[in-house]
Amino acid sequence: MPLGATLALVWLATVGLVVINYFVAFNLVTLIYMLPVVVAATQWGLGAGIAAAIAGAAAADFFFYPPLYTFWIRDPQNVVDLVLFLLIAVVTSNLAARLKDEAVALQRREKEITELHTFSQGLATCLNSRDLIFAVQDYLSNTLRHQAVLIATDNAMPHAAVPEDVQRQADKLITGHAPSAARVIDARSTRAWLVRSINPEILGYGAIAVDLGDSRSEFIETITRRVETLLDEATLTLKHLKAKEAIEQATLKYQSEVLRDALIGGVSHELRTPLAAILGSCSVLKRMPTIENDRQSRELVEAINEQAGRLDNEIRNLLDATRISAKGVRPQLAWSDPTDIVNAALKQKERRLATHRLVLDIARDAPLIRVDTVLIEQALGQLLENAAKYSPPETEIRICSYAVEQSVVLSVTDQGTGLTAGEKEQVGRQPFRGVTSGGSGLGLWIASTFVAANGGSLHAESLGAGLGTTMSMRLPVGSAEAPELLEELDG
Repeated sequence: MPLGATLALVWLATVGLVVINYFVAFNLVTLIYMLPVVVAATQWGLGAGIAAAIAGAAAADFFFYPPLYTFWIRDPQNVVDLVLFLLIAVVTSNLAARLKDEAVALQRREKEITELHTFSQGLATCLNSRDLIFAVQDYLSNTLRHQAVLIATDNAMPHAAVPEDVQRQADKLITGHAPSAARVIDARSTRAWLVRSINPEILGYGAIAVDLGDSRSEFIETITRRVETLLDEATLTLKHLKAKEAIEQATLKYQSEVLRDALIGGVSHELRTPLAAILGSCSVLKRMPTIENDRQSRELVEAINEQAGRLDNEIRNLLDATRISAKGVRPQLAWSDPTDIVNAALKQKERRLATHRLVLDIARDAPLIRVDTVLIEQALGQLLENAAKYSPPETEIRICSYAVEQSVVLSVTDQGTGLTAGEKEQVGRQPFRGVTSGGSGLGLWIASTFVAANGGSLHAESLGAGLGTTMSMRLPVGSAEAPELLEELDG
């Protein structure tokens, strides 16, 4: 098509010169033929300009230099004119073609800069990394018309939208067995893909693959650089977003800790202060002759004192658990005998367990454990409290301690309401309301917090609703040759 258009321009110039020469003698033949040369070189490049120069020189020789209608030239001056015309035409074609290439390159560069600016503005509106990664995919696929595919880090099967070679390269990038970016050519379709890792990982996506088009295209390098520039911009924005998110999370965590400390202080003052007054009043009332001589009044005061003491103990445990979960309290570790812990917890809950039959199965050869004795006693007391609360009077409560796999297990088994499968999964997490027991799970959460603070774990076993529950604390055994133990033994 460019050759035909070039010859058509030369033909038009020839017709025009013939018409002009018919009426007026015209000596600027080579100048007129320079016009098709410039137009052809500007529109279609150097080859078209040279073709226009040759065709123009041939037409000038045939139609305007004597003898006419032959390619023979009689006057040597005319030969010199045609040679000069060809030289000037070739130089002009080269300059015009280079000017055209520069103009096209400038237009393409301007378009790329405009698109990059638009893309950067779009990235600036992304509030989080999730918005960013999907904005990049949408821009590449819908604006630049280069298919972009996000590849997950845990894909067991190849992604359906990318060739197998691309998937394998993405897997290498994700696992760190290859550089952060690579260009892959699909052997079947000969299409080139740019595969790049996403770092840091977003929403489980570890790499992005971009279809660059036919690998045989002369613009493949330009397209590759263009896409890489966009991905570099996205990566830089992603790092800024991640830093921003980390700062926001740290700020939120700090604010939460401040509010939590304020709440702990408020609860401690607003609840425990009146409870202390109630307990003090009860202790005074119990010593009054009128109350001591009246059985009904004495039992009423004792009940108030017991329930107020229980509430005070629950609040204290809740505050301790909250402080530990907020990393505000460190357990005071010391070597303890599991049997002593069981006995202390039973004494602590003696009144609560008075209506149940206790069965002790204590291993006398259980090793010492290095824990915060007070916290573990309170945790075991919570388990005993729950067992007494959610099992009928006169039923059996079994307390066991035994060693297993470098651990000591303290368990409490009741014959109460039991746990459903869903409740067993909730045990030890944030307080919840049980379906069978109707409880809030606060005691178990407190116990779990205390046990976890000592490096142990809390487990629940139940055959179902109404079939009882076994709560087990598993605590790690310390080395018998620990320096702290040896010092205590020497002392």
